[in-house]
Amino acid sequence: MTDAAYSVPQHPIAPTVLLLTAGAALGAVWGLFLAFVGSTVMAAAGGPLALLIAAPLLFAVYGLGMMYVIIGVPLWGLLGGFMFGALASGKEGSAARDLGLTFFPESHPIAQTTQRMAKQLGLPPVAFIGWYNADDVNAFAMGVTQDDALIAVSQGAVEQLSKDQLDAVLAHELGHVASNDMARMTYARGVREALTFFLLFRGLKKLARWIFTPLSELELLRFSRAREFTADAISAHLTSPYAMISVLEALKDGKEEPRSDDRAMIMFAALGRDSWLSTHPPLEARIEALRASPSTPITRKPDLMDPTEAAEPLPG
Repeated sequence: MTDAAYSVPQHPIAPTVLLLTAGAALGAVWGLFLAFVGSTVMAAAGGPLALLIAAPLLFAVYGLGMMYVIIGVPLWGLLGGFMFGALASGKEGSAARDLGLTFFPESHPIAQTTQRMAKQLGLPPVAFIGWYNADDVNAFAMGVTQDDALIAVSQGAVEQLSKDQLDAVLAHELGHVASNDMARMTYARGVREALTFFLLFRGLKKLARWIFTPLSELELLRFSRAREFTADAISAHLTSPYAMISVLEALKDGKEEPRSDDRAMIMFAALGRDSWLSTHPPLEARIEALRASPSTPITRKPDLMDPTEAAEPLPG
């Protein structure tokens, strides 16, 4: 149970989005420079006269290109980021479609528990609460505002975790919503998608981002790792540190490989190696952070799931 003295950490969205759009502008400058050098070399191959004729045109074209980089790229990053973030969110969003989400009725105990904890955090009612067919223990939150938040858990989480553990996972996702980290991540992923939407293949998009906007990619990964500690702490306060730690212990002892696709950054459990290229901090680091918290007096290793205390079954 939360109390009036507990203050949920608030992480503003603007700094992350501005860093990403600035990184995109730098990447566009880099791309424009390479194109200018390449065009100049091709013109020079035709001889001094060809270079003399082409030079004014090249400077004019790339001068206009530089104006677009300074004004157009940041503006498209901001507006396109919101648009692509919104398209990925919600009941009809791409995330729900790709994962085949099934939404809980309002009367389902998981939906009721989620709404009760959202109220404890001072959040508006969660707009969409659902589950998707996957054997691993996982969950995620998406949405560009707290009013359109979507929280989903995997079938594996519902079937393998105890009720207390599942509540801790739901509270973790609500922690992302309450701290603005859900909106930050959704918006940031939208910016990234907006800047590479014209590249049809996911692998090509990823390659282009690492070539032209490596600083933006590193910032997104850093933020993705840092936000997990905040959500873990909120979950521990809202439910129980024992429950949150026991989920992480179960993940550490499990055999499931962490996710490595583009959805990894929004998932509860994903890549967590001790690396600046990881989407999540190591599970051991998350557990130790919970144990070290002044408000979390852990004196014993928490018990793992008691199979007699299974969470509510999925509908249908």
